Amino acid sequence: MLPGLILFGVISTWVGLRLVLLWWSTRQLPELLIGVGVLGIGPLGFGASAAAGILATGAPGLAHGLALWGAFAASAGIAAKFVFNWRVYHPSEAWAARIAFTGIGVVAVVLAASVFVGGVEHGLELPRWYLTRGVFQAGCLLWGAVEAILYWDKMRRRERLGLADPTVTNRFLLWGIAAGAAGLGTAVGVTFQLATGIPSAEVPALLLSSSLHGLVAAIAMWLAFVPPRAYTLWIRAQSSAPAASS
Repeated sequence: MLPGLILFGVISTWVGLRLVLLWWSTRQLPELLIGVGVLGIGPLGFGASAAAGILATGAPGLAHGLALWGAFAASAGIAAKFVFNWRVYHPSEAWAARIAFTGIGVVAVVLAASVFVGGVEHGLELPRWYLTRGVFQAGCLLWGAVEAILYWDKMRRRERLGLADPTVTNRFLLWGIAAGAAGLGTAVGVTFQLATGIPSAEVPALLLSSSLHGLVAAIAMWLAFVPPRAYTLWIRAQSSAPAASS
């Protein structure tokens, strides 16, 4: 179970920091939003919450602080993903703005509850707050995955006409796979806990599910944002092969 979770943490940290540093140079909003989203939901949010759960009995004070930090980081990541889906794919659509602001508003209320009205006990977030945020986390990730796949299909048609770069086109597909895997993994865990009341961390099969979904998301993010040269060359060769054969 651990390799997928560890690899997800390492690669999401690497990709997130790389994108934030890229934003520092370009000042382009998409780089910042993806970077904050990846870091917030991944290593800073999930990582801190997992550490809080481990330390809950031995160091309750530290665990409490980590749980609050994890809640804040995850909330910031979810908000960034909602804004990304709106501003990148549907910047002029009112419905997308309403979805984004609704999601951000709910997550902000959940965060305030965790901080100010006893949302954290013994270093663990209370289920009602944790699961509410989890529902919206899965929602923003799956929304982004659908948008990325649809945009990949549009870019693929442009690529056939020589109007789109094959590596950029492939990046949308990979981002859709990464967001979809992360969103599906979140949805599986949240749905199980809502249905049974049993924390997913206590069920080995769900830990394995999280690990596998994290592994897929990590590999897709790596290939999307820091691809090895061999992969880039392969994508370009695949793109030029049909034209060469015709």
